[in-house]
Amino acid sequence: MALFSVIALISFWVLIYSSDYWTVIGLVVFLSIFYTPIQPLQDAYAYETVSTLGLNYGPMRSWGSIAFVVATLIGGWYLTFGEPAELLFLTVGSLGLLALLAVLLPGMPSESRSSSKESVWAAEELRDPQFLLVVLSGGLLLGSFSALYAFASIFWLSVGISDAMVGGLWAIGTLAEIGIFVWGSFFMRHLGAWGLMVTGGVASIIRWVLFPYATETWSAVLLQLLHAGSFGMVFLGMVAYTSKLVSSKRLGTAQGLTQTAFGVVMGVSGIASGWLYAIEQAYAFYLMAGICCVGVLTLMLVTKRV
Repeated sequence: MALFSVIALISFWVLIYSSDYWTVIGLVVFLSIFYTPIQPLQDAYAYETVSTLGLNYGPMRSWGSIAFVVATLIGGWYLTFGEPAELLFLTVGSLGLLALLAVLLPGMPSESRSSSKESVWAAEELRDPQFLLVVLSGGLLLGSFSALYAFASIFWLSVGISDAMVGGLWAIGTLAEIGIFVWGSFFMRHLGAWGLMVTGGVASIIRWVLFPYATETWSAVLLQLLHAGSFGMVFLGMVAYTSKLVSSKRLGTAQGLTQTAFGVVMGVSGIASGWLYAIEQAYAFYLMAGICCVGVLTLMLVTKRV
């Protein structure tokens, strides 16, 4: 994690001073190779720590969402007088801090326990159909956010919601997500990982079907509160599910697979939603609802319900 953070830091630093199109493209591709695995490595480390020390994952993860809100506010404040490109220096600084903290962390317990040189791809647990169904459903449910990230702000502005309120809507969604993480143990106890993902999936379907009709501030606020389910519950359930189905020494690879599934769905659905949004705004969000329907139906095929 520290190594990837340092490489990503250097890549971002070089990117700041690059202006040639193909140089930028090459740097972005190179950056993605080392930047993308950081989050699954963090999740794997966090969840092994949770299972080893008996900690509560939800409140720990909530600090990531809180940091997102703080960083967004700092970025918005900086843009009132600074240049957008200069925000990359804040990213560089954050990656430097991450690298330092990663070096200070103790090693994962599974690293000292594992002496096997077996390829991770030879592990039956990573080829277990039940695990792969969870990965697929999680990828579909989380990947459905492509239209939200690409077009939500544009849509809200087009229906007359003010610039300031658009920022507020994003903050409301993140605060709802934080609430789920803080009370994660309560929901996990009563719903389980499978129940969390299904509940979040249903919330996603409702959210995307109604999204084109939320043209007033109050209705947009209500739908943003569903972010607690459509992201918070799905993410928390998927991470917990993965930790139950896969041993500690495979968690890093398992989390990487979930991120890959999420990224593939996000990329493909993002392109498709762009085409549909150009035809009719609502169609892009209906596509997201359809993807979530497939995700929930995929979960119904999972028999190992934890």
